[in-house]
Amino acid sequence: MLRLYHHGTGQATPVRQARRGELRTYTVGPAEGGPVRLQDLRCYLLSDLIRRVAERHRLQVTAWQNAPGGSADAAGDGGSAPGTGRAGQSLRAACDALNIYPAEFSARFPDPLDVGIGPARGGTPATQWAHHLVHAADVLPSDDPAAVTVPHLVARGIDPLALRLALLQAHYRQPVTLTWDALAVADESLRWWRKRVADWAHSPSKPMSAQHVAQITAAFDDDLDTPVALGTLQVLAEDGAVAPGAKFETFAYLDRLLGLDLAREVGR
Repeated sequence: MLRLYHHGTGQATPVRQARRGELRTYTVGPAEGGPVRLQDLRCYLLSDLIRRVAERHRLQVTAWQNAPGGSADAAGDGGSAPGTGRAGQSLRAACDALNIYPAEFSARFPDPLDVGIGPARGGTPATQWAHHLVHAADVLPSDDPAAVTVPHLVARGIDPLALRLALLQAHYRQPVTLTWDALAVADESLRWWRKRVADWAHSPSKPMSAQHVAQITAAFDDDLDTPVALGTLQVLAEDGAVAPGAKFETFAYLDRLLGLDLAREVGR
């Protein structure tokens, strides 16, 4: 069962569903138009991770987010904002580039709401509606914050998913500092892992490493401890006792949680 730190109680507790078999989430992002901030993307990534873990537990996830340029207020499903304006399109494009599953735009909180997700600073009005409130810590770019965007990543030859990896390398409740050097290192790591996965794909298939799968899925269940999960994945990559075919199957399976397209180079 997924456990998350509840910013209302200060404890990590199991996430309960108001409706059996369904998890309902709402992410509070930018309230005004303009460039999508790294802090916003971290909130959406947090929502995406919760979705992936919940679906592994066979829950149906229904996710909403506030419409750019609007604000969420009263409870109730309300009507969905189309999100077809420039701000909404920029947000969709950035989320697509980071393999973040799109949520529905809505100006109103769903009722009941299981998990409310927002930035650590300033809180979120979802507090009064969510059964479980989760905050993503600050992203502190030491470079020009306005320059660290998906288009600028692409222009520098950095895979946008390197940004996803860089954010996963820190626990979502810990502030993270992003620099171009750090993103370049994450890009190199991502390419190295993809090359290894492509190499392992040439070997005979073997059953997944049950030990590593159990350790990594347990890390995700334990308040989305992605640094521990990534560290365990690195240990698996370097474990000479595990057959290459088993490594391939394990990496491909766990990428459903990581969302890093680790098998992208297979067959190329």
